Amino acid sequence: MSAKTKEVKTAPAKAKKPRRSFIVIFSAIVLCACVAIALLSEVKKVYEVKEQIAVVDSAKAEIDAENKAINDKMNDGNKDEYVEEIARDKLGYVMPGEKVYQDISVND
Repeated sequence: MSAKTKEVKTAPAKAKKPRRSFIVIFSAIVLCACVAIALLSEVKKVYEVKEQIAVVDSAKAEIDAENKAINDKMNDGNKDEYVEEIARDKLGYVMPGEKVYQDISVND
């Protein structure tokens, strides 16, 4: 029997392509940076909206308190007196036959 020799062929060593891996890594970093910037801008918008909600809620609470005070005045049985007070003070109405004098010497 003859000895068979096996030849082991090795593939030629491939040169690494550092340029391609650099481009892939750089692209991944740029993509991550873009995503981070987009997320930060959205977080900022959410924070601003929450601040606006807080301002509106506090204004609503003040208006609710004022409405409650007005409703309490209206329901105390002094409805006619309250309506007359508003008509005189805010609207400038007078009762029939009543004369109103204004002091013109006061500087506004």
